Amino acid sequence: MGPTYFGLLAEFDGRAEIPLEEVAPRYFGVNARTASARAAAQALPVPAYRAVDSQKSPWLVSAGDLAGYLDQRKAEARQWWAAVNE
Repeated sequence: MGPTYFGLLAEFDGRAEIPLEEVAPRYFGVNARTASARAAAQALPVPAYRAVDSQKSPWLVSAGDLAGYLDQRKAEARQWWAAVNE
């Protein structure tokens, strides 16, 4: 795992599995309600799951999956920036 993963662990108090409601506003630009609806449809940029089979269980996102997504977006931004600034 790279620095993005460890940064996420630091940001979320060492939790490798993070409640979607804490991740969604900052990293997906949507509120918790919208994120939950998208999670149910598996329409988020990373997998979301419930630890137990219950509607009341919170949706979770893996810090590893989120770090991979953020690293991919960062790489895409660098490529685009390089193409524009050559």
